[in-house]
Amino acid sequence: MKGLTHFILILLLTNSLFAQQEVSRDTLHKYLDEAYTYFDETNIKESVKIGRKLLKLAHQANDDLFIAEAYYLLALNDETARNYTQAEEKYIKALEKVKKVKDSSFLVLLYNGLGNVAAINKHKYKESEIYYQKGLRISKKINDPYRIAIIANLCWNYLDNDKPKKVTPYIEELKDYLAHPKDDFNRNHFIANINQVLGRYYSQLKQYDLSKVYFDNSIKVSEEHKMWTELKNVYEYRSVSNEQQGRYKEAINDLRKYIEYKDVYLNEHNLEQLKKEEARLDLQEYQRELKTVERERKLLTSVAETKNKLLWVYGIIFLILLTFFVLFFRQYQAKKRFINKLNIKNEELQEAKKEAEIAAEIKKQFISNISHEIRTPLHGVVGITSLLLAQPEISEDNKQLLTSLKFSGDYLLSLINNVLLMSKIDNDKIKVQPKLINIETLTTNILYSVQFQAEKNHSNVIIDVAEDVPPQIIADDSILFEILINLIENGIKFCKNGKVTLKIEKLQQESEAISLRFSVIDNGMGIPEDKKEMVFEKFSQVSLDKSIMEGTGIGLSIVRSLLLLLDSDIHLESEEGIGSTFYFDLKCKLAEDSTHVLNGSELAQDVYKDKKILLVEDNEINKMVIRKYLGSYEFDLEIVSDGVEGFSAIEKNNYDLILLDINIPSMNGFDIAKKTRERGIKTPIIAVTASELTEVENNVKKNGMNDVLIKPFSKEKLLQIIQTYLS
Repeated sequence: MKGLTHFILILLLTNSLFAQQEVSRDTLHKYLDEAYTYFDETNIKESVKIGRKLLKLAHQANDDLFIAEAYYLLALNDETARNYTQAEEKYIKALEKVKKVKDSSFLVLLYNGLGNVAAINKHKYKESEIYYQKGLRISKKINDPYRIAIIANLCWNYLDNDKPKKVTPYIEELKDYLAHPKDDFNRNHFIANINQVLGRYYSQLKQYDLSKVYFDNSIKVSEEHKMWTELKNVYEYRSVSNEQQGRYKEAINDLRKYIEYKDVYLNEHNLEQLKKEEARLDLQEYQRELKTVERERKLLTSVAETKNKLLWVYGIIFLILLTFFVLFFRQYQAKKRFINKLNIKNEELQEAKKEAEIAAEIKKQFISNISHEIRTPLHGVVGITSLLLAQPEISEDNKQLLTSLKFSGDYLLSLINNVLLMSKIDNDKIKVQPKLINIETLTTNILYSVQFQAEKNHSNVIIDVAEDVPPQIIADDSILFEILINLIENGIKFCKNGKVTLKIEKLQQESEAISLRFSVIDNGMGIPEDKKEMVFEKFSQVSLDKSIMEGTGIGLSIVRSLLLLLDSDIHLESEEGIGSTFYFDLKCKLAEDSTHVLNGSELAQDVYKDKKILLVEDNEINKMVIRKYLGSYEFDLEIVSDGVEGFSAIEKNNYDLILLDINIPSMNGFDIAKKTRERGIKTPIIAVTASELTEVENNVKKNGMNDVLIKPFSKEKLLQIIQTYLS
C-alpha cells in the first residue's frame, strides 16, 4: 500500500511539473549574455549571480543546451577564481548535457576547460593531454577556429614538463595563426599567448634570439591591451630565459615586473565576495529543498486521508504491480549481467582490433620506408651491372661475376616487390586500373625480366601466342605482369635444364570483349596430389628436392590474390616426374586501335637526334646510370642536381622532356612540377622515384606530371617511356 501511495505521489508531482510556467529561450539568452558581460569585466560576483539564475531557469525549461551553457559559465568563473575542483565538476556536468545535444563546437570548449583544470589543479598532465587531444580531433573535423587555443594550451603543458620536441609538430600551425590571425574577440589573447608559447619553446631549445623576439611581441600586445595575466606570465618566463643566458640584471628586472602584475587581475576582495555569494546561494538551495520536502509531506498527508476508502482496490493493484515488478526485475538483472559480459568482450575486442591496426600500420610504414631506401642504391647496382655486361671487351670471368651480381640484384628487387605487393593486398590497397596492353611488349618485358634466372638454371623460356590472339587488349598491365612473372619464375626454379612455356590462347570473343587463357607449363619435377592446395598458401614451399627449397614462398599466394581482384582464379594440373601447368582465364576488353607500339630496344638511334632532355637528379650514381643508358642515342641531355636550379632551367630553356626526381634538395619534384604548370609550360614531365606507385600516384596527377618511372628501372623501360612522350 505504501508503494502505491508513492506511485500516486509521483503522478501528482509530474502533473505539477508540466503545470510550471514556460521559460522562453530569449530570456535564457538575455541572462547568458548578461553573465558573460560581467565575466568579461572581471566582475566575478555578478557573473556568478546571474549564472545561478540562468541555471535555475534552464532546469525549469528543461533545456539541456542552456543548462550546459550555465554550468560552463560558472566553471569559467571558478577557474578564474582558482576554485579548480568546483570548475572541474561543472565542466563535467556541462559535458554530460552537451553530449545529449551533440554540439561539436561546445565539446571543443569543454575539453579545453577540462584539460586546463587537470593540468593546473592536479598536475595530471597525461589526463590533461587526453582532454586536449579529444578537443583537437573534433576541432579538426569541423574546422573550429578555437582549435588554436587548444594547441596553445597543449604546447604549454609540454613546455611545463620540459618536452619541447612534443611541441615541434604544432609550431607551423601556431606561426600560421600569427601570420593570419582570426578577427574575433579572443584575437589579442591568442596572439599574446601564442607568442609566449613560441618564446618558451625556443628558450628551451636554447635559441635565445628567436625566443626574445616572441617574448617581446607578447609583452607589446599585452601592454597595449592591458592583459595583466599575460604580462605576469611572459615576464616570469622571460626572467627564466635571461637567467639561463647569464643575463642576471635583465632577469631581475623581469622578475620585478612579474611581481607587479601578479595580483592585479584578481584581488582578494573578488575572491572573498565569490565565497560569500556561493555560501548565500548554497543556503538558498537548502531552503528550496526544505520547501520541496514540506510540499511532499502535505501531499502525502492529503493522500493518506483517503487511503481507507481505496484500500482493497489499491491492495490488489499493488500486488499485481509487485508481481510484475519482481518478474521484470529478475529479467532485467539477467539481461544486465549478459550485457555487462558482452560489453567487456566488446571492449577486449576493440582493444585487440586497435592494437592490430596499429601494428599493421607500423608494419606497412616500415616496409614502405625500407623498400624506398633499398630501391635507390639497388637502381645503381642493377644499372651499372647491366652497363658493364653490355661492354664487348669484358672478360669471360668478369662477365660471369657480373651476371651473378645482376641476378642477385634482380632477385632482391623481385623479393622487395613481392613483400610490398603482399602488404598492399593485406591492406586492400590495390585498385584495378585497366590500360592498353601490347601483347608483344608484355611478353618481351617478361622474357627480359626472367632472363638471368633462366640462364642460371639453364632453363629455356618459350613464348607461345596463338595467331588468333589480338595484338592489343585492355586490362591491368601491372597486375597481369606480376602474375605471369611469379608463375614463370616459379616454373624456372623447379625446372633446371628444362623449359618453361608461356602460352596465350583465345577461348571466346564477343563484340567488345575477349576471353584469353594464360598457361605457364614446365617439364620439371611436378607436385604431389596432396600438396597442390598447399602451394597457394603464404610462406609454403613444396619440393621433392630439398636442395632447391629457396625463396619466400609467397609468389603463388600473391598470384591467387591478384587473380581474385580480376574476377579470376588460378588452376593447377601436375604429375610427378612429368611437370606442372598453371593456368587462368581472363576476360578483357578489346582495343579499338591495334597500332603497334615499339618496345625500348626498337628505338631508332637517329629518330630523336638533338631532342633536349632535362634530368633533375641529385644522386651521382643514378645520374651516371641514366647518362650511360642514353649515351648511344643522340639526345641533348642536360643534368641538374638541385631543385631550385632545375626549376630555373625549365623557365629559361625549352625542353622536349623532363625527367624529375621527386626527392630533390631545396625544392621537391612535386613543387617543381606544380610551378612549371602554373607558368603554362606543357613539356612532358616524368616523375622518377624509388617510392611505390600507390604512394605517389595522386600527387603525380595533382601536380600535372605525365607519368612515373619507378627505380630501379631498365634501359628498355627508360627508352620506352621516352619514346611514348617524344612520338
